[in-house]
Amino acid sequence: MNNSTNNYPAVPLITCDPYFNVWSMTEKLNDDFPRHWTGMQNPLTGIITVDGKEKIFMGKKRHNPYYHKFFGTPEKIEQTNLVITPLKTIYTFNDKKIELEITFTTPLLPDDLKLLSRPVSYMTYQIKSVDNKKHDVSVYVDVSGMLCTDTPEERVFFGKTENYVFLSSGEDDMLKESGDDKRISWGKVCISTPKGRLGFTDDHEKCSETEEYREMRVMDKYPAIFAIDEYKDIDTADGFFCFGYDDIFSLEYFGRNVKGYWTKDREDFDDIFELAMNDFSKIMKRIDDFDNSMLSAAEKISADYAKVISIAYRQTIAAHKLAWDGNEGIFVSKECYSNGCAATVDVTYPSIPLFLIYNPDLVEYMLNPIFKFTDSGKWPYEFAPHDAGQYPLVNGQVYGNQGIKNGPLRLQSQMPVEECGNMLICVAALCKKKNSTEYAEKHFDILNQWAEYLAEYGYNPENQLCTDDFAGHLAHNCNLSVKAIMGMASWGMLLEMMGKENKFTDIAKKYAAQWKKDAFDCDHYKLAFDKEDTWSTKYNLVWDKLFNLGIFDDDIFETEVNYYKTKINKYGLPLDCRSLYTKSDWQMWSTVLTDDKEYRDMIISDMLLMLNDTVDKVPFTDWYYTHDARQVGFQNRTVQGGLFINMLTF
Repeated sequence: MNNSTNNYPAVPLITCDPYFNVWSMTEKLNDDFPRHWTGMQNPLTGIITVDGKEKIFMGKKRHNPYYHKFFGTPEKIEQTNLVITPLKTIYTFNDKKIELEITFTTPLLPDDLKLLSRPVSYMTYQIKSVDNKKHDVSVYVDVSGMLCTDTPEERVFFGKTENYVFLSSGEDDMLKESGDDKRISWGKVCISTPKGRLGFTDDHEKCSETEEYREMRVMDKYPAIFAIDEYKDIDTADGFFCFGYDDIFSLEYFGRNVKGYWTKDREDFDDIFELAMNDFSKIMKRIDDFDNSMLSAAEKISADYAKVISIAYRQTIAAHKLAWDGNEGIFVSKECYSNGCAATVDVTYPSIPLFLIYNPDLVEYMLNPIFKFTDSGKWPYEFAPHDAGQYPLVNGQVYGNQGIKNGPLRLQSQMPVEECGNMLICVAALCKKKNSTEYAEKHFDILNQWAEYLAEYGYNPENQLCTDDFAGHLAHNCNLSVKAIMGMASWGMLLEMMGKENKFTDIAKKYAAQWKKDAFDCDHYKLAFDKEDTWSTKYNLVWDKLFNLGIFDDDIFETEVNYYKTKINKYGLPLDCRSLYTKSDWQMWSTVLTDDKEYRDMIISDMLLMLNDTVDKVPFTDWYYTHDARQVGFQNRTVQGGLFINMLTF
């Protein structure tokens, strides 16, 4: 399929985890430095030399202009096309002599968790003559020391092994700080090529290629590592470069440093990097197969839908860290450009459709940190927590502590109904997809406690936050009431699957009937029970459809969607009547409430138009204005897994 479009707000290049995560934030790969998802420079430089003439295909300027024969800033080679698929970013460049195709891919294959968690990414190239002549060609790529530092004031040193060259910021600052707008400041970034030369430079001198080089500040010398492949008298050529990051330890998990999931059976980074090099062809075949399968499924929805999920897939996975705590897997999200919270429940909730489709184990691993926290006895409330820490320190909830490390959690900053409903629905979705109640039975007592909480407090919620906390506190929230009802209904479904006594389905049906009366407002349903002439997107209704429970009357869904169609702006459906902004995940969920394909296609096409028109060059934001496509906040968040809901079945 042709998955190219006029423009994207940002383009994924290296997408392994929240730290090893590099994007192009310009329309052309050679218009600016590649950047970390936060916007901080993570320079990668790419130069193709044809018959002695250098042209830059990646990066804004020479990052290390004094190395070897490269001086000044080479002219750019023209970028002629960009194609994004779920697992690949494909650039095409052309001049009068050659065509160059560059492909970035990270093997985020959900059926192979050790491969998905491997901190390795690839850049492949294909060169062909376009003037019917043979040429001398070289392809050069370098990686800046800024990829292994939080800020350029920090120090790095060079090194070399049998398989790669690297830049390292050492281990001294490992897992010492947490936060949102932060990058890694420990471990080593590396590059290799199977057929060329490797080296490093400090911006002024050629450095030893056999010995570890002296320590230096990044901003003083702009050190970089490089790989170069060279060809003589060719009309075609192809090859690849391999990027890797050894973070040594990935997370602090309730007082213990834990490693990436890839270390579960083999802990040596050098071994897995060599394996990544040797298995390149096999991995590329698997990537192609997965791409084709996902795109085929997405295109059954629409061609526009295939484009939307293609820009969302790598972002969704790489804003998590998949680790192994010695006993179980943990798949920890980072709440990017929000507050940096880790394993946030109301971020997990919108994310799960993607993972339910392709590997429900990952949903289990997302929930494990929350149950680990509640089992510790350190959570003081009878309702479910909001998070399990602030990335990369997963030691217990931080949301609501007013920025005071280890400070008390304010009750008014919690989300009692929201998080109880989220946990119950997520566990129900996991168990239903696996056709097994084992996970629910393992955590039976606390889940039943949360269901009882919803039965008592969930129908007409007091003044409190929901997942849309940016909109502030709201009492009598009709959509939050739906979540409470669906949380109880989900638990009732699980109790029936377990063969246990179930009162919660009847309670949910009773509340749903009352909700229909209390929330109705002429031709739609209200934002809050006590607010006339208001409306909101009732995205929480979606689980009644997906689980086929019949808790709410069918006409409610039809009434709501018909009303939404009157509220759509140029770039989508607002979240509710209070603002013109929307959430991408929630408006996509609304397309599953009925079988109205016209409405579904309107929402999808408007979302793609937003991606094309927005002036904000950031990874796919989930919070933007529907009238002008401007970002309100948030970027690179895992919630875009919710966009896959149109392909989710049970």
